[in-house]
Amino acid sequence: MEERRRGSGWFGWVIFLLFVLAPSFLPPLARWLSFQTGIPIGTTELFIAIIVLIIVFSIGSSIVGALRRAAEGRDSLPIPRSDDTFRMPPSSPEEVFRVPPPPPEPPRMPTSATQLPGAPRFEPIIDPRILLFGILGLIVIGFVFGVLFLVLNP
Repeated sequence: MEERRRGSGWFGWVIFLLFVLAPSFLPPLARWLSFQTGIPIGTTELFIAIIVLIIVFSIGSSIVGALRRAAEGRDSLPIPRSDDTFRMPPSSPEEVFRVPPPPPEPPRMPTSATQLPGAPRFEPIIDPRILLFGILGLIVIGFVFGVLFLVLNP
């Protein structure tokens, strides 16, 4: 399964909140900024400025992330391979003529005598007893409210 990187979903949430909340907070903000600066600022100009700021922040965060990954790659040590290990030369004649041990045997395939795990079982997400209790509860509550509606109806 593909892992999500930390902090990769903020851009979409900011855009979503901007489009949902912008009609309520941009007009008062534009009026306040116009009052403070003396320059007429409309909601359209403010909306465009916010979009430009979001784009600048996303490009900046991409650049910072790329620089961080490059620094991590440069600082990490290479992993030694198995053929790169240093071997000491033999110190005695017995070690020179010693025969290395045989390689380990490959794993054997399971035979019919070996017990294989059983087939996977279906395990429901909701316990059937709880589901039955909930459905019966809804029926009883519906019946009680139906009777009350018929009795108390003017």
